[in-house]
Amino acid sequence: MKLLFDESLSPKLVLLLRDLFPESESALLNGLARTGDRRILEYAAAHGFILVSTDSDFEPLARQIPDAKVVVLRSCDYPTNVAAAVLRRNAILIAELPGSQDQLIILDR
Repeated sequence: MKLLFDESLSPKLVLLLRDLFPESESALLNGLARTGDRRILEYAAAHGFILVSTDSDFEPLARQIPDAKVVVLRSCDYPTNVAAAVLRRNAILIAELPGSQDQLIILDR
């Protein structure tokens, strides 16, 4: 299970969640910064990532891209360690997303 953290989220999440999601990446560190939402989501879908973002624009976009899986952290104006805790609390739900017909999970603090 691997996550791709959108450029709206700190790259520190890769390290903070390495034990649960060891193959995760940050869009800020892998050349996807400023390439646009569609390109980031296409990359995530093509490479088997679940995209994690704070951007609600990914909700309608996910329906346009086959195999796209997205986790949106709603109202994420909180510190990175809190975002990591939210993702940890929901790790099972996130891990089930690839096998689900759902494309989107919305998480609140």
